[in-house]
Amino acid sequence: MQKTSFIILMVLLTGANTHMTFGQERSLERPPIIPLRQLENYEFLKDSSKASLFFDPIKFIPLNRKKDTYISLGGEIKTFYESILNREDEGEGYLLTRFMIHADIHLGTKFRIFIQPASGFDFFKEAPASIVDRDELFLLNFFAVYKFLQNESNSLAFRLGRQELNYGRGRLITIREGPNIRHYWEGISLLFDSPKWKGDAFFTKYGTNKSGVFDNPIWDNEETFWGSYWQSKKTIFKNTKLNVYYLGFIDNVSQFFNATGKETRHSIGGRLYKTQSQWDYDIEITGQFGNIGDADILAIGFFGEVGYTLKPDATIKHRIGLKTDYFTGDRDAADNKANTFNPMYPRQGYYRGSGALYAANYWDIHPSFSINVANNFSFLVDWTWYWRVSSEDGIYIGGSGIPQLAPNESSKKYLGSQLDFEFSYRLNEYINTTINYAHFYSGGFVEENPTPTEISDFLNVSLLFRF
Repeated sequence: MQKTSFIILMVLLTGANTHMTFGQERSLERPPIIPLRQLENYEFLKDSSKASLFFDPIKFIPLNRKKDTYISLGGEIKTFYESILNREDEGEGYLLTRFMIHADIHLGTKFRIFIQPASGFDFFKEAPASIVDRDELFLLNFFAVYKFLQNESNSLAFRLGRQELNYGRGRLITIREGPNIRHYWEGISLLFDSPKWKGDAFFTKYGTNKSGVFDNPIWDNEETFWGSYWQSKKTIFKNTKLNVYYLGFIDNVSQFFNATGKETRHSIGGRLYKTQSQWDYDIEITGQFGNIGDADILAIGFFGEVGYTLKPDATIKHRIGLKTDYFTGDRDAADNKANTFNPMYPRQGYYRGSGALYAANYWDIHPSFSINVANNFSFLVDWTWYWRVSSEDGIYIGGSGIPQLAPNESSKKYLGSQLDFEFSYRLNEYINTTINYAHFYSGGFVEENPTPTEISDFLNVSLLFRF
């Protein structure tokens, strides 16, 4: 296994340093190639003289003389090698690969169909494949959009079908880009856009993944998710933007250490953030209420980050950052109240590497330092320290908040710390490679509750080709 892992790693590193010649500098009009491909807009290629990159001929394929009916094609291949070790120096190395293609079909100015099949595979993995590793072929996105109100400044559209949702920093609602298989939902969305505000309202069922070919059920999941998310497009004061939201969530089979049963949870929150100039910050607060079985929910989540970039206009940028987060845990197992925060659909591994703690019943402090060279190369080092908030509640892990370490009447709160290193290199417009290494240093509470699933060392080498 070690020899196989080494060969896989060397193949990835070799491929990551093979330069391809079809990348050029991005024009101001050109949209960035992003994970959520349905947000890309290539209408500027109506003027064929603006086509400058290798894949531009398939980005805007006109189907009529007016060029308001067209198809845009794209896809991605992502391959990443992961190696993990537990506290007993036992582990494995394996390969994950993801394939996606998409067709964005615009039929005039009001109607649109977006379809995106995806495949995810795991290789050389000793443990059985999980739902985040393998789904041989499924429809990640398949929806129609009808824009029934449109003028020079405002639009209102209706979206129906299988769709991905991603809002803010992905702290509560995300596509789960890190693992091999991404989140999706099925339902209806109402989309509003204006010069000052962008707002969505939606009612959905969470998608269910199975490992075979087109075997994912439709509208068949224990989780129902709805809400409304609004984002200011212009600054409200001093380069600061605002997000506000309400989110509703039902899980028919919810399980926490101190509460089980049907969970009905309502989340109300807001986010203030500033990304320009030397100082940047991002602050988000979410309050939650509802019930789990007979227990009443009252929980709070806080996300905070501040950073300082030494010379933001320089080719080489140096940034110093500090994060802190706080997620309530249950204060008393016998009081018929549920205080455990639930982030619902967060980024798995919220902190890079092995940081798969679910955002519930812990707080942390998280300094970091990064270097970015011409937006092509970046290096990041950060160190995070974790503590339990409540000694009456345990620790949850993974993307769905699996109860992992029970409180066991332990008074110790320190969980440990995690040191991360991340190198990223953008070879050209289409190819990126990333190397990430993380080490977790166990604290008192974790040492009192040893588990075979605890990861001490984590290595990830990824190669992404997205066009």
